[in-house]
Amino acid sequence: MNGTLRSVQGVFVLVLLLMMTGCGRAPSFDILGSFFPAWLVCLVVAILLTVVSRALLCRYVEIAWPVLVYPSLTAIFAFALWLAIFS
Repeated sequence: MNGTLRSVQGVFVLVLLLMMTGCGRAPSFDILGSFFPAWLVCLVVAILLTVVSRALLCRYVEIAWPVLVYPSLTAIFAFALWLAIFS
């Protein structure tokens, strides 16, 4: 029983060590001396892209559910930016 407990503890410690490898430095941007997290920068750029998309979409198409469309566009742009820049 003691050997089984040690092997379970060993596996647990190994899993914890592997999970801690992701605890490196977080991606951040230095803007005027302040560090902002990368996800915040991606979100701000995504909101700006959504505003531009809204201007283009309103010109050609009537949006039926803007409450769903614009947050979805923002999320798509933010995730795409994150994948394009940080992966």
